[in-house]
Amino acid sequence: MARLMSSTELAQRLEEDRENLILSDVRDPNEFSKEHIPGAINIPLEKLGEKAKDFKKSQRIVVYGETHTDEASNKAAEMLEQMGFRKVSDFDGGVYAWKQAGYLTTETESN
Repeated sequence: MARLMSSTELAQRLEEDRENLILSDVRDPNEFSKEHIPGAINIPLEKLGEKAKDFKKSQRIVVYGETHTDEASNKAAEMLEQMGFRKVSDFDGGVYAWKQAGYLTTETESN
């Protein structure tokens, strides 16, 4: 089972070890474009299996959704572990917890 990661730990990892971390927002692309954690990439749950083939097994992968009750990140973490990834974390609380902890979100610029 994937370990849960707090907002404080995520912020620290993003600052200290960004190149070895994949931060995946598993929400709908429309939600992602409105706001997401800086540095995140959007890989909706239904596309994660296909996209994860490009990830390195040595990288830490952190997945997140909208809130603590959002099951998408839990399902994403399980899927990645079944694919053989061992450094998988589920960011507990998603975008909601990130903002509640005082961290900023960003939006995708539209063309």
